[in-house]
Amino acid sequence: MAALEVSPETIILIRILGAGVVCFIFALMDRWLPPKKIWLGLIATAAGSVVGFNSLMAYGLREVPSGHAAVALAALPISTAVYSVIRDRMKPGLKFWIFALAGTILSFGFFFSLNVKNLSMGDFYLVLSVFSAAFGYVEGGRLSRVYGGSRTMTWAVLLTLPVVIPLSFFHFYNNSNEVLHMSTSAWFSVSYLALISQSLGMFLWFKVLAIGPMEKIALLQLLQPFITLFAAIILLQENVVNSTWVTAFLVAICIFGSNREKNK
Repeated sequence: MAALEVSPETIILIRILGAGVVCFIFALMDRWLPPKKIWLGLIATAAGSVVGFNSLMAYGLREVPSGHAAVALAALPISTAVYSVIRDRMKPGLKFWIFALAGTILSFGFFFSLNVKNLSMGDFYLVLSVFSAAFGYVEGGRLSRVYGGSRTMTWAVLLTLPVVIPLSFFHFYNNSNEVLHMSTSAWFSVSYLALISQSLGMFLWFKVLAIGPMEKIALLQLLQPFITLFAAIILLQENVVNSTWVTAFLVAICIFGSNREKNK
C-alpha cells in the first residue's frame, strides 16, 4: 500500500526509524546492555533482518511486480531451515526434508506460474533479500535462546540508527514534499511496518524461533505468501483464484507433516 505512493527509500527509513523509537523505549524500560561477546551476533542480525532484507526487498519491488515477491518468499522458509540445521548441526530426519521440499515446491510453483513471466535484476535483489532474511532470522533466533527475542531485536534495530538517522535527514530534506503529501493509508502502512513488522512482531518471531526447533518453526513461513494474498483481498481488493486456497491447504499439510518428524 505504501509503495503505491512513496519511494522504497522512504519506506525503508520510516520503517527503521519507527521501529527505533519502539526499541529505544523498550531499552530504557529494560535497562539491559548486551555483553561484548554477542555484539557480532547482533550486527549479523541487524545486517540480515533489519537492513539487508528491507532494502533488497524494497529495491527489488521497484523493478518487478509485487507478485515476484511472493515467489521469492516461498523460498524463505526452507532457506531458513537449511541454514539453521547447518548452524546448529541438527538432524531433523528424512521425512522432515520430504515434507519441507514438497511444501516449498507447491508454494514456489504456484506463485511462479501466476506471477512470473520474465526475470530481471529485480528478481536477483529479491533472491538476495531471502538469503539475507534467513541469515538474520537464524542468528537472531540463536541469540534469543539466551537473551530473549525482545532484547535481541531491540539492539539489532538500535545498532542501525547511527547510520539510518543521518541518511534520513539527508533523504527527507531532499524529498520533503513526498512525506508531506502522504495519504492516511500510506501513513497507516508505514506505521504498521515500523511498529509491527520491524519491532513488536519481530519480538514474538525471535521468541518463537528460540523455543524451536528453529528449522520446523521456519517452515510456518510457507503460509506467509497466502496470508499476504488474503490481506491483499481485504486491503487492496485484489482478486485471487480459487486454486490459491487449495494450494494453501496442501502446504499446511506439508507443514504439519514436517513438524511431526522428530529430530535425531
